[in-house]
Amino acid sequence: MKMDADMMLNEKLKKIDDVITKKKMIMDGHPVIPFTPAEKMIAYECVYTLCTRKRRDSCSLVYEKYTNCLSERIQERVLPVLMDKHGTELLTEITRLWLEYKEFASFLSKTFADLDYFYIRRKRHPSLADFMRYYFCNLVCDELFSKLQEAMMRLIIQEREGGQIDRNLLKKVLDFFLEAGGNGTTDYYEKLEQIMLAEAAAYYSQLSLEWWFWGDSFSNYLRKVDRCLNQEEARAEFYLSQTTKTKLLDVMKYVLLERNAKKVGSEAKRRGDGS
Repeated sequence: MKMDADMMLNEKLKKIDDVITKKKMIMDGHPVIPFTPAEKMIAYECVYTLCTRKRRDSCSLVYEKYTNCLSERIQERVLPVLMDKHGTELLTEITRLWLEYKEFASFLSKTFADLDYFYIRRKRHPSLADFMRYYFCNLVCDELFSKLQEAMMRLIIQEREGGQIDRNLLKKVLDFFLEAGGNGTTDYYEKLEQIMLAEAAAYYSQLSLEWWFWGDSFSNYLRKVDRCLNQEEARAEFYLSQTTKTKLLDVMKYVLLERNAKKVGSEAKRRGDGS
C-alpha cells in the first residue's frame, strides 16, 4: 500500500515537473508546441490531488516543488545574466528579467493555487505572490543592490548636471523596487530613497557654499534656489513617487533656505538688497 502511495506521489510530481519544464522551454524560445488547456489542467489537478491527500507530507512536498522552481529559475536565468553587468546595462537587464520572472511566477501561482488554501494559510507561510517577490529580493536584490543604486544615482546626478539620460529606464527600475519590496522582504525602495535624499542634501549643500563663495546677491541666490527647485521637481515628477518627490523638495528647501536662514538674512541686510 505504501509503495503504491509513493508511486502515485512520484507520478504526480513528475507530471507537474513536465508541465513546468515545458513552460521554461517556451519562455526560453525553444520550438515547443504551445500548451493546450488539457495540459495545464493536468498540473493543476496533480497539485489538487496531492494537497488533499491524507498523507501529511504531500502538501509540504508540493510547496517545496514551488519554491525550488522559483529558486532554480533565478539561479539559471537571472543571476548569470546580471552578475557581470554594470551601469545602464544592468538596469536594463534587471527590469527585463523581472518581467520574465513575473510571467513564470504567475504561471506557477496558477498551477500551485491550491497551496494557498490547503497549506500556506494553515502553516502561516507567505502567500505565493509574496513568496515569489521574497525570493527575487533575497537572491537578486541582496546580491546586486549596491551596483544597482550606484548605477541609478549616476543617472540622477548626470541629469541634474545637464546630461541626457533615459528617464523611462530610471522610472522602470524605481517601479521595480516599489513592486518587489515590502510584505516580508527588504524595502529596497525605502533604502534607495534614503540614499537619494542624502545625496541631494550633500549636492545642494555644496552648491549653496559655492554660491556664497562667489558672492551672490540675496536676490540672485533666491533666483538660483527657485530654478533648482523647479528643475528638480520637473525631473522628480517623471520617475519618483509623489511621497518621495515631496521629501526631496523638502530636503532641498531645508538645505538651501532654512539652514541658511540666518546667513541669508544677514547677507540681505549687509548688502541692502533684501528684506
